[in-house]
Amino acid sequence: MPAVSVPSRGWVLAILVLAAAASIMSTDLFAPSLAHLPEYFGASKEAVQLTISLNVLAFGAAQLVHGPLSDRFGRRPVMITGMIAFALASLACAGAQTIGQLIVARVLQGAAAAVEAVVALAILRDVFDETARIRALAIFGMAVAFAPAVAPLIGGWMHVLFGWRSNFLLITAAALAVVVLVTRMLPETRKEASQLTSFQVVAAYRELCRNPRFMGYTLVCAAGLGMIFAFVTAAPFIIISDFGVPTERYGIFHGTIVVAYFLGSMVATRIAGRVSARVMLRGGLLAEAAGVLVLALLLLTENLTPWSLTAAMSIALAGMGLVFAVGPARAMEVADSPAGVSSALYGTLEMITAGVAAAVVSLLHSDAAVSLLLTLLMLLAVTFWSERIALSSEPDPAALS
Repeated sequence: MPAVSVPSRGWVLAILVLAAAASIMSTDLFAPSLAHLPEYFGASKEAVQLTISLNVLAFGAAQLVHGPLSDRFGRRPVMITGMIAFALASLACAGAQTIGQLIVARVLQGAAAAVEAVVALAILRDVFDETARIRALAIFGMAVAFAPAVAPLIGGWMHVLFGWRSNFLLITAAALAVVVLVTRMLPETRKEASQLTSFQVVAAYRELCRNPRFMGYTLVCAAGLGMIFAFVTAAPFIIISDFGVPTERYGIFHGTIVVAYFLGSMVATRIAGRVSARVMLRGGLLAEAAGVLVLALLLLTENLTPWSLTAAMSIALAGMGLVFAVGPARAMEVADSPAGVSSALYGTLEMITAGVAAAVVSLLHSDAAVSLLLTLLMLLAVTFWSERIALSSEPDPAALS
């Protein structure tokens, strides 16, 4: 199949952004309702938090299936099928009558939503070379950042006005809109069908796990996403339950850190091609570390407030805007497997780390803020260890661009 023409690349990127926004909204619209569900269902806080952690784990594991399917059958049909399943699972969430039913529906929703993540990354590898891919990923990150910035604001008000179920009905409508757009406008970008058997796919995953550069760059991003989901899981209980912020105002704090990520991504688009990928990556990681250390100081000095928490996380998220422009591009560049397979393993490791982080922050300490800090410190250690593995395995790290 011929390569996608340059004029159509903008449309491809726009459709991927819309699909990603619908997928991201499935958690961020729902987040303001988390603190209210223990009372609604008569369940524990830990049980309610499973609707986040298990959703994320399902999102990660399902990518191992979606990726090879997109290599064999094409990006477009797999995306359409997955987004239809996502819409149906979202509808099931809206109809849940017990916390158990909601957890099961959220697991199915996460597994279906994963199709967007793995197929989008494969399409970006199909369409863009590495330098253009870094810029495209930065633009993708900026655009997608609008969804988690506005979703909690919308979700908070919908919870207050119509109840928590209304958020899942909105997600259902968004998923169906994406199905229509993909069906009508997304071209097939896969160059040729993969002939890998199931055993060969497993062997390809095994080889990627032995690739230190791929694993290093992947785990750098995985730890960063883990920090985000640790915050998403803990923040409603810190900001709403501990500090008494009204549910409809929670989105202001959540949206602020997303704006910081947006600004970091904007910087990445401006300096891509002029500053080496190594410098961009290291700068982003140092900003992540600075944000976590600020949070530690706030807790040690007993100066934590909703806004000081938000400020600390904003520093870290600004750094992630740089990290997520470089990390995925480098991981895909050094992978020696079909795009669907490599993007599937990348996404799986990323989301499983995020799911584990969400589970750990729920169980580590009874004080949600302390639990958040401890989780972030562990993830920060993983981040710098992974960066060292990636750069030490580069043939010429100093020349990395």
